[in-house]
Amino acid sequence: MTQVRSKVDLAKFREVHKEQQERPKKGPEGYVLQQRAVIRLVEDQLKEARVGDYTIPCDEAKPRKGGGKGPPPYFVAAIGF
Repeated sequence: MTQVRSKVDLAKFREVHKEQQERPKKGPEGYVLQQRAVIRLVEDQLKEARVGDYTIPCDEAKPRKGGGKGPPPYFVAAIGF
């Protein structure tokens, strides 16, 4: 069996994990995280969410009077991980 090389930089991942474990020791300010999304209505049911440098389309399916040009709103909301 051939072993596939991972695209994940495990050393970097471990470093970030260690930093996150140390952050609470510095006090509550280590937990502050703020994210802002700007939503724009493009046309009909099509919306566009901008978060930082990323743009995410959101649209309803054609049977729901959308254009089907992006994932539906409940899917976009569910990926807010």
